[in-house]
Amino acid sequence: MAINRQGSFDNYLVTEKYLSIRNTALRFPAKSLGKYAQTPVFGMVVDIPMSPTLLCTLVAYANGACNLYFNNGAEYTGAALRHQTVIQPARLLVGNGVQLLNTDAKLTKTYPLPMGRQHYVYLLTKKGVYKREIDPVNVRQDTKEAQTIYILYQQLMQVMRSAQLKDKSTGAENNQ
Repeated sequence: MAINRQGSFDNYLVTEKYLSIRNTALRFPAKSLGKYAQTPVFGMVVDIPMSPTLLCTLVAYANGACNLYFNNGAEYTGAALRHQTVIQPARLLVGNGVQLLNTDAKLTKTYPLPMGRQHYVYLLTKKGVYKREIDPVNVRQDTKEAQTIYILYQQLMQVMRSAQLKDKSTGAENNQ
């Protein structure tokens, strides 16, 4: 069942499942990652508008695990377990999150969905969740740190898409 959340936060129809999973990802405990919890940024949640009605949330952790969730309830999970090619780009993205953290990310306790084309990058740390908005239209005028993160999550999205297509061709689909 889709929930219409029009108003000051967003204009996407979202499912309860999507909101629940996104909320869980934003509150993921560092201790669950074992040795990877020692990194300054142990996870990243990136909200990426795909169209006026489709929102994708990329979730990546320092151990290389990553998943995609969509506002309509669709998801693509477990790719790192089936495709080694996913692990390194996910680790690279999260590992570079410290650059964004050290420049202009702001500590936040609220997690609105993006409006318009803005991408919301949430950095998961032991000290809390930090947020940085990235405008894909004007990313070339943004800081080097924001440009790096933008390029890295776009690359991870490409790797995830390739893994998804491989899964589809072999019948290893997971709620795609």
